[in-house]
Amino acid sequence: MKQSFLPKVFFMPGDGHGWALDEDLRQMRMALTGIVQETSLARAEIIHTPFWQGLSVVHPEILQKAFVIAHADNPPFFYLKQPDFLRGQQHVDLWVARSSEAFEQFHALRLPVTYIPYTIDEKLFFPIADKKSLRKKFGIPEKSYVITNLHRDSEGANLSTPKFQKAPELMVEILKELHARDLSFHVLLAGPRRHWIRHALAKVGIPFTFVGKSDVEGDDFGVNILERSILNELMSAADLMLIPSRWEGGPQSIMEGAACRCKILSTPVGLAYDILEPLSLYHSISEAANRIAEDQKKNILQPTLEPQWKRWQQSHTMQRMKKDLQELYQKLPNDTLFQKKSIASRHSWIQAQRMQIFHSIGNRICKKRLPSHVGWNHHVGKDHDLDQIFGSLGNILKDLNILTRPANGSGIEFIGFPTKDLLPIQKSCSRFQWITPSMSCASLLQEASIIAPGVQDIVKLRSAGLLNSVMVLPLPILSDQDLCEEPLVIYEKDTTASLTIWKAMAAGRPIIYPIASAYYEQVFHGGFSYQQEQEIPMLLEMARKEAPQLRALAKVPSRESAQKAIKQLLEIIAIENKFL
Repeated sequence: MKQSFLPKVFFMPGDGHGWALDEDLRQMRMALTGIVQETSLARAEIIHTPFWQGLSVVHPEILQKAFVIAHADNPPFFYLKQPDFLRGQQHVDLWVARSSEAFEQFHALRLPVTYIPYTIDEKLFFPIADKKSLRKKFGIPEKSYVITNLHRDSEGANLSTPKFQKAPELMVEILKELHARDLSFHVLLAGPRRHWIRHALAKVGIPFTFVGKSDVEGDDFGVNILERSILNELMSAADLMLIPSRWEGGPQSIMEGAACRCKILSTPVGLAYDILEPLSLYHSISEAANRIAEDQKKNILQPTLEPQWKRWQQSHTMQRMKKDLQELYQKLPNDTLFQKKSIASRHSWIQAQRMQIFHSIGNRICKKRLPSHVGWNHHVGKDHDLDQIFGSLGNILKDLNILTRPANGSGIEFIGFPTKDLLPIQKSCSRFQWITPSMSCASLLQEASIIAPGVQDIVKLRSAGLLNSVMVLPLPILSDQDLCEEPLVIYEKDTTASLTIWKAMAAGRPIIYPIASAYYEQVFHGGFSYQQEQEIPMLLEMARKEAPQLRALAKVPSRESAQKAIKQLLEIIAIENKFL
């Protein structure tokens, strides 16, 4: 491809562990060889990162002047729950969505986005026909129906806790159901942080093989990361890859499994929509167990292999990434914002380098600290749910030893339903407004960052044209319902049900909701979605039957999780604005 100019680009680093982000960075560089001129951060016209959170190490003024392109390693609805995504919304000029699901979510949030699918190196993943030799190599029973999962399943901070995103609890429930039906199968595990699922399977007597060093005390992250050639062999040795995740940016294993022609059964998340056949998707424990049982008896998933391989080969190889990235860079000179920033970036690189050096030193020596106080303004009695939220918020601030004072337009401020005497903000103020679904747009402050209890609330605000910075931070709220197994049904017209859902989940009720909504980001595996309301009676019956498992898989806001998020938010804002 002919290129009339070579933009000066700085590539931000990956994860440093040789995993997905490092691989993404490697592919980015290869795709743009000869198309861009790599340079230092201080001289860059474009900052291109495989991971937007890495931008926190860059001086804000450099980010303002350069054109920032960030790959989204997770769907943006998940990012909304990360306090530092407020910064991402402000600094990223173009998001690169890696799945059609993420692309649609970025559009719903009115954020600038292009679509460049996740890719893998086609030289590293391919079918290996000799299953017998592979199983012998890894000590896997030769004639067993082998179910594999190669995702981390334990939280790094606590290896006895299941990793929430990867939902290994759901996988264990499916395997327990198969075990209860007296079906014969063997589980194949590999990679680091498999502590939780190994313990869970051993506890219920489900046979498994773990490929790696099992005698490592504590975190084995630096020990059990496997070469991709080994992963390719493991997928080729298995009969089925089972993916139980609550959400995914990829996962890469869907591409890898499709390339290896391994059967896949996945929850409908991330790349599953783009690569997998409908028969390869499941929505409940019973559906997954039935599908696996049928595959054992009748090989029903065999016809999915060819179309899934074709979709991977067509859209998820390095050649596709090279084509898409080069086309993106070819179009950039005509982008109005890029033109504007290209002029702004022609500042003294020496000055920029000096700023970055001081910023880096400051990041190293500046300890995370909380502000001593925050501004406070809420009209009690206007919104019962917001009164409860502010009650919980006040208690959390007390736990953090943070005082409140009347909001006066300076420092960090938490606003609920604003009083009439609320003062306008000064330049140095960071104002956050907590909202409920029932609040009208007229009650929302244009100058505030909005904090909502659910993703659906943000989508609704965006559709109404509100473009404030936004985040999701649900606080524990008292349920007004008794513990019961009767599911809660949310109908298509109800776009203000986020708090109703939290209350029902706190009471142990499964949720049935429209798939076209963003309520999945609350419910996850704690209920079922429907495309048409005619499906509701069937789903009600299924939800009643599986209520105990659905309740166990649900997660409601806790005081601990809310306090952790508020602490992180305050630390970020305090350091950035020096409100200490």
